[in-house]
Amino acid sequence: MAGVFAKHKEAVLLLIVWAMVAAGGLLYFSVAHKAPSTPLSPPTTDIDFPGYFAAFDQLAGRSSEQEEFVKSLKGKKVRWRGYVSYVRNSDVSPSKIALAITPTPSEFRMALVYFGEDMRVRLFALREKDFVEITGTFDSESWNTPYIQGHTMQPLSSVPTTPPAPAAAAR
Repeated sequence: MAGVFAKHKEAVLLLIVWAMVAAGGLLYFSVAHKAPSTPLSPPTTDIDFPGYFAAFDQLAGRSSEQEEFVKSLKGKKVRWRGYVSYVRNSDVSPSKIALAITPTPSEFRMALVYFGEDMRVRLFALREKDFVEITGTFDSESWNTPYIQGHTMQPLSSVPTTPPAPAAAAR
């Protein structure tokens, strides 16, 4: 038997190596390693822009809970509507443009939405207090100014209105 093994030693070793390669390939290309058929999009959040600050205000005085709240939003897609405060070249990167928006025209708290150079003309055409809708990925580490990596920006022609008060409607 030892003579047969010695005679075919090279073939046996080659067979063992091929078996290991085949097993490794099967393990690598198993279901756990298959690429998704559609690209994954970031998870979304339903919180709107005024809701962000309202939720944060409810956690006033509880800094660890505020920190967890902000962390829970990081990486999630947002769709926020707000009023333009300003547009300028970013301090963060020369290839980025910062759009500052506020939840109401008179609000002092804002979010900074960063867009790429391809949005320059559209962003610099905006004026203070224009009403816009942005989509992007929440990217903040701290609460005071939410940072968003902008995907889209759409000027909105109609400003949201509140229904008239009952007394005004009766006139």
